[in-house]
Amino acid sequence: MLRFAVPISVLVIAVFTVPAAADERKVFYGTWGTAQQCARAPIKEGGTVLAEPFQINAGGLRQGLFWCRLRWFPVQRRDGGFFTGATAQCGEDGVRDYLMRMRLSEDQLTLHWSFQQSSGPLGRCPQS
Repeated sequence: MLRFAVPISVLVIAVFTVPAAADERKVFYGTWGTAQQCARAPIKEGGTVLAEPFQINAGGLRQGLFWCRLRWFPVQRRDGGFFTGATAQCGEDGVRDYLMRMRLSEDQLTLHWSFQQSSGPLGRCPQS
């Protein structure tokens, strides 16, 4: 019985290695938004508040002054794209916890938040 404990633990460690998962998440990294967000255009005509795109990287998500630290779930390949989720600790006026789902299909990203709100579909913003 003890002979099998070591190989199974080695298998579990090999399956759940972080570098492989981190490489798969790279499809979600980048700057995402609508045309207005990517251009950082004013939200209201003549206004001073700008529409901001979402910036996603290994450590988190940011939209203007709004930021979230992400703890990623495994990435799944699905028909025509990728799916993952994350727990998000977000700060604006205090730190709050959210559950996020991310769907990437045909280079369009949709973020589903735990408070019944979706952001998207969002396109990849051109590099400036």
